[in-house]
Amino acid sequence: MPAQTSPAHRAVNLSLQTQVVGSHDALHIVNSLLLPTIERDPDAANFLNVTSYPAITFNRPVSPRLVSHSLVHGLIREKRLKDASTLALAMMRVGMPVHTQTLSVLMESLKPPKPVQKNVFKAKLPRNFRPNPKRVDDLVGMAEHTSTRLALELFTVARRTGQKNMRGLLSTLIAICVINTELVIACLAFAMLIKEYSHPPPSPERDTTKSTWNTERYGPRSLLFLPQWPHLIDLTTPLKDYFRYLTTLHTGSLGFDQDTLDANLQALAILANLLDVRKLHLEMISALLSLMYNTPRITSQVWVLDKAGNARREVAYQYFHDVLVRLIESPPPSGKRSRASTPPFCLETCNTLIHYALRHCHSQLLANKVLVYLTQERKLKPDEVTYNILLRSGTLLREDGLASLALSAITHPEEDRKQHRPKSEPNLSIISPLGALTHSKSEVARRIASVIKTIHSIHLEPSETRTDKLKHALYILTTLIMHLCSKGHPHYVKAIIFALFPILHRRPSSFKEYVMQRRKAIRLATRFGYLPFSVMLNSLVKAQAFREARLLYSFAVAVERRSFFTSEPWTLGIEIYTIMLKACEGECRHATKLESMPAAVADGRPAEVRLKAVRLALRLYRRLNKLPYFAYNLMRRFGHLRNVHKLVFPKPDERFAGALIKVLLILSKQIDPTTVAIPDIFLKHRKPRSRIQAKISASAVSETYAKAQKELREDGKLPEGYTQQLQFIARGIINAGMEVPPALRHLFLGRDKKAAGMSNEEKVSLKVVPWAYPAEPKKGAWHAWTVPNIRTRGLLLNRMTRAQRARFSRERRAV
Repeated sequence: MPAQTSPAHRAVNLSLQTQVVGSHDALHIVNSLLLPTIERDPDAANFLNVTSYPAITFNRPVSPRLVSHSLVHGLIREKRLKDASTLALAMMRVGMPVHTQTLSVLMESLKPPKPVQKNVFKAKLPRNFRPNPKRVDDLVGMAEHTSTRLALELFTVARRTGQKNMRGLLSTLIAICVINTELVIACLAFAMLIKEYSHPPPSPERDTTKSTWNTERYGPRSLLFLPQWPHLIDLTTPLKDYFRYLTTLHTGSLGFDQDTLDANLQALAILANLLDVRKLHLEMISALLSLMYNTPRITSQVWVLDKAGNARREVAYQYFHDVLVRLIESPPPSGKRSRASTPPFCLETCNTLIHYALRHCHSQLLANKVLVYLTQERKLKPDEVTYNILLRSGTLLREDGLASLALSAITHPEEDRKQHRPKSEPNLSIISPLGALTHSKSEVARRIASVIKTIHSIHLEPSETRTDKLKHALYILTTLIMHLCSKGHPHYVKAIIFALFPILHRRPSSFKEYVMQRRKAIRLATRFGYLPFSVMLNSLVKAQAFREARLLYSFAVAVERRSFFTSEPWTLGIEIYTIMLKACEGECRHATKLESMPAAVADGRPAEVRLKAVRLALRLYRRLNKLPYFAYNLMRRFGHLRNVHKLVFPKPDERFAGALIKVLLILSKQIDPTTVAIPDIFLKHRKPRSRIQAKISASAVSETYAKAQKELREDGKLPEGYTQQLQFIARGIINAGMEVPPALRHLFLGRDKKAAGMSNEEKVSLKVVPWAYPAEPKKGAWHAWTVPNIRTRGLLLNRMTRAQRARFSRERRAV
């Protein structure tokens, strides 16, 4: 609020103390304060019609709220109730909140003295009575007394604009009507309000083509609070809708509404702007930071303010990441600060910034600045969440020093960490050259065993901390599993899974005991969600433990079915279906290898393995299509439909479609699963060498496509290799907005134009893209047999030559 507000308030009070022209001077001051607003907002021009004197010019518009309240109280003291009511009505109609005490005093002042005539309670119709009034607003014109008319108008406007203490105003209104012997109006008003409170009118459907500002409730749109920034006023959608957008980006279950998204981005930009100038007085801003760096990469622009107070347009995605980088480079200090400034960052906020620096910026320098701020300036100790972030990010970034440091902190107890930390390290710096810290398998196994013990004993924890501890333990477990897989030890995960779920490999002799133990394990795993299962299944498939993967998948399906009867139901993600299709592909490869063994062929093992893979692939595809109907019918049968809206069903993506097509081609023997050999139609004079993964070039695919077009045009010959199963899958791929693999498009010439062609239309995408990615996400590596997709997840770690690695190492040492 500008500095002129308090002096103007004192000037109005001094003017009102003057008996002669005090009120005129006060009105002149209020009119001068309103002049800049009236120039920018035509709706506020009827606020006050006092133009006897030339208005005072101010450098910036000043909020007239305080001086307007002072003027209302002054007019009440002078018994100018009509002027005070007119001023209060104008304040509410332009969107200015009126103090509860001011409204109460004004309504009490309108109450007349007690009547002296008899037969006060004798009901009579008003002279201006109109039959069948529908709202309380229709009663204003029926009132005969001036005080009743003003009280009705004040009450209706205050109720429409959302003022407080409406019960007190209603009792005063009824008293005024009774004292003025207008019992009919009092009864009608009371009955109408009771009817509206008990049966509120249905809210009309939202029209996105019009403005969402509720004029009937809040009055005409005004710029009294931010008159110099009219573009920041259009904030009509709460931020929770923006959270809903971000949680459904990858599933695609929400339609694309550009107007709603722009309104949410503008609301988020205002909070980011306050955070950028260190005027956001909030300590727990971790959720806000997460919302900022999860903003989709789109070209929508927002209005922001610079340090000079000038408004400018910025791209929302670019601006949010610039604010985050500036927060890391210059965080709020820990010393003395003003009450309106941003407080120092807490541990949770620092963890969020570390995650952003490593996973979105791929910058260890920025992460080191946050760690130095955390340990030296804030004097805080990193917790296990910090070390888990460092371990997971170090694993993905292929930084052995960072991963080793975090792993040593996680695997060793709190009292032993100082012994294993290098003495030359003054702080938790992750860019300093750390020696290769060795970790024995027993230490990692001990830590995993303690985490599994915590998960098994989670029911002994208090109910208020049970969810947080389970979530924390699962995060540590999945981080360690991912680290083991990245180090080339996915076979260790099998023992971890069997320790977590002993029922998968230790079946009791009694069937009753087996059922009890399985139900207990399912009840425990219901709280996990699908993410731990996807990490464990991915590790088993990488270790080629297909039998164990089948067991775990069946167990995960049972857990998913059990979650439908809880307060937080969930479904398996599309990643799990893709992983299991890769397991089917691996089993087909294993069956092909068995065909080279005469003993295995004699026993029929290759055909049996291939048949199991086919059945699993078909079961996966059918379950994915029928899951919504199955979940709905199951929840309806047992009376749990109240939570069906919480389910987010998986939708096929490019990776799932590519894995499904690859399994289909292997089963139809169009490609060799052991060598991925090129079919004869792509060969000219040579064949690929055995045991070498042969690739088809884009030119070969183009030549084959042109040749098939020519044969179809000249001879009317359709391409060979077409099947109904392939057509069914291709139609599903096209309906999902994807493209058919390049090496299969020639098969649909003369049969399906969409499958045979290539769409050049630009698709609207709302996918979350890390900040380290280029502005225009590049398409992934070209493969003939996979569905074309744009990579928006993971890391852009390209393979480097020996010279590039040497140059990169020299640059790192120089830093």
